[in-house]
Amino acid sequence: MTNIIKHIENQGGILSGQLAEYIAKTQNIEQSAARKRVERLKSPIHKLKGLFADNQSFIYHSNNYNSQGYFDKLEEAFETSAKRCFAVIVAINYHHGIILKSDLPNYTFSPTSKIKGHLLHSTLIEKLKQANVLLDYDEEHYCLNGYIAKNAEPNFRHNKSIQFVKDLVLNQFANWSRNIGLCSYKTGETNKEVGGFQFAFASPSYINGLVQYKESVPKPGFVVADVLIGNSTTTKEIDFFLQKINAIRASNPSLKLFPVLILDGVESNALNKLKKTRVLIATIRELFGESYNELLKNLINTITNAGIILKKDPESYINLMAQLTKLVNGKTNNLRGDLFELAVGYYYGKQCQSLDIGKKIRIDNDFKTREIDVLANYESEVRVVECKGYNYPIDKDYVDKYLADKIPAVRKWLEKVFPNKKQIFEIWSTGGFDTEAKEALLKAKTNTKKYTIDYLDKSDILERANQLQTSKFADILRDYYFKEIV
Repeated sequence: MTNIIKHIENQGGILSGQLAEYIAKTQNIEQSAARKRVERLKSPIHKLKGLFADNQSFIYHSNNYNSQGYFDKLEEAFETSAKRCFAVIVAINYHHGIILKSDLPNYTFSPTSKIKGHLLHSTLIEKLKQANVLLDYDEEHYCLNGYIAKNAEPNFRHNKSIQFVKDLVLNQFANWSRNIGLCSYKTGETNKEVGGFQFAFASPSYINGLVQYKESVPKPGFVVADVLIGNSTTTKEIDFFLQKINAIRASNPSLKLFPVLILDGVESNALNKLKKTRVLIATIRELFGESYNELLKNLINTITNAGIILKKDPESYINLMAQLTKLVNGKTNNLRGDLFELAVGYYYGKQCQSLDIGKKIRIDNDFKTREIDVLANYESEVRVVECKGYNYPIDKDYVDKYLADKIPAVRKWLEKVFPNKKQIFEIWSTGGFDTEAKEALLKAKTNTKKYTIDYLDKSDILERANQLQTSKFADILRDYYFKEIV
């Protein structure tokens, strides 16, 4: 038994089936006897159960637990015998180390509703968290244990740029599929469940071949789509999609699907694998054209490196916004709002010494992170700006949380990073503020002495814009942010 324990420790970790084979071979006994010896193993040997095929477990020595070798072997075990777990690792690494909790089910093939023979996505997530493989980055995102993650630190800005571009592509895909009659008007939804599994986009379709009739009543099929953008796409990255489609066809064969995988590029092996399946391969270049493809690349670069670009080459932002307005069709007001922080950054980039856009901060050991939309650093002051580029007014609930939680937390961080500098907190809201919110902000502005609070509505923002020497910025605001609320 001592030799077996030493072998497990030397391996860093091993699947129970592989260990049984080793015991049977080295001790010249039957497999059944070897499996019993595995079952009898006790501390310092431990077992991770409930995730692996054929009722296997991952066997490890307590000396190896939570080490680099342990996680290397665990990831190998996932790839060979727990592909649902491996899909989670692949998805988060593909997204540069961080992913929205609401998006993760799109990139796995664990169902979001109960299906016989399948582990629920929510159960899988809990098991991976208990195994210290999956971590809560913050309230909205997951990340991986550092021993498994490819990125030393999650690249939040790059992830945010990819998220914006994915939303833009799905918006465009919804318009395209509606315009060619593939989907009905206003039926497409994002992060939608079909057949028990979640997709980035799904819509009922009544086209011939998908629609079925029961007693003369049409039963639609579904267009389902997922998106892979912003990283190298190999057979490993597309596997979740094929597994998900196959699982639906096996568990619900009467459900008709039109599966689409949207890509910005794919390696030849993965492309060949997709071609052998009943999946529409939709590359962005072929679907929407080369100009659109280049726009997305520029957006990813600009959002990822916003602080540097807006400081060194602010006019590239103006050109990008003009290109976006020209090429992107459909209602994209919410997507415009997501870029409003770049507009505010453009304004401050012409004045401040250094600029940060979308900076994530964590206060001491507090689990909760806060995002600073625009952080403008001057010689004697620092400005922290909340950017709300939407066509609805900010309400009092938001203001109360901002005053009671956001400002105190950010102030603690500022006092460490920018000691002795005047602190100015601003909210820029293109939709303005409701009456109660404005009253709360005015009261806080009047009564606060240790730092400054200000709030800007549409007219205030345009007044600031007109103070710049270029009229392009004011034109962008009017055409891109205020057109729908003028």
